[in-house]
Amino acid sequence: MQTMWLRSAGFDLSWLIVPIVGVLLLLPLDAASQEVIAAVALGSLLLSGVHIGTNWTLLFRDGTFFRYDRMRYVHMGWLIILGSVALSAWNLSLFMSVYVYWGLWHFARQHWGIAMLYKAKVGKGSKAEYQGDKVLVHLLLFLPLLIQFARPGAFGFYTIELYRFHLPEQAAFLLTILYGITLTVWLLYAGWRWLNGTLNRPAFWTMLSAVVAFFVIYFFTESFLLMYALISIPHSLQYIGLALHYHDGKNKRIKGWSKVKQTRFFIGYWGFTVLYTLLAVVLVKVNEQFHSPLIYGLLGLTIFHFWVELFSWRPRHNPELRASLGL
Repeated sequence: MQTMWLRSAGFDLSWLIVPIVGVLLLLPLDAASQEVIAAVALGSLLLSGVHIGTNWTLLFRDGTFFRYDRMRYVHMGWLIILGSVALSAWNLSLFMSVYVYWGLWHFARQHWGIAMLYKAKVGKGSKAEYQGDKVLVHLLLFLPLLIQFARPGAFGFYTIELYRFHLPEQAAFLLTILYGITLTVWLLYAGWRWLNGTLNRPAFWTMLSAVVAFFVIYFFTESFLLMYALISIPHSLQYIGLALHYHDGKNKRIKGWSKVKQTRFFIGYWGFTVLYTLLAVVLVKVNEQFHSPLIYGLLGLTIFHFWVELFSWRPRHNPELRASLGL
């Protein structure tokens, strides 16, 4: 009997599903001092560095993506990085707003992508079921981000003020009602599929854990920096776990590597990510003295990562995905 899990129940729960709910234990830190919140944010930054380094390992490890679609996976990187540097030099607040809000949406939508991998594991099911999940879950992930714009006060990321769309309270109230209706409909729909034996449980738990966690974090966290950190931490853990599984599958099923060669690869893999993280920390430390917008422009590497993930986990854009993940 084929398992519905990507790797195993223990691995998937530990890396892909539980972290987004487990991070809610840090919610009481919202009442802590700014120094404590900054420390949590720094921890999320370090973890994010490992996460981004993992992405580069995936992208450039053996030239698969380079050969398959050079414009999408390589040359777009130079364009995005140059554009990020130029925009940060011209208007740092605008650039950081693009980075932060695209990042928040990117964090949310990764959970949808993981759920689709689970569906691909056993077949996506009917088209109506797929479209129903797609519309309802995307609304449940996006509406909290939009509704929280009704909060008073300016939003800041570290010491940079972000652009903010001031949503009227009445509009936020109506969107909250829409959110409640959408959640009720989706849960009833999931219950109906469960009763009929058609519910993909790993996919459902992935989506439900994300919906619940994003709702709680957006509505019950006052500190914008803490909110971002609480979403970023499980996002990075989830991606690292997925990449580890991808590399392991590719080494075994496609490369046919021996255990020794595979171990050697993972040593280089972690060495690369650690060096990348240390470089990022050094640049941030240097920028405390110089406050150069050009260093912020290096976040274009992260934005390029946002871009790459729009495609790299879809079979039609990654010819080795199904074999690597055992789909």
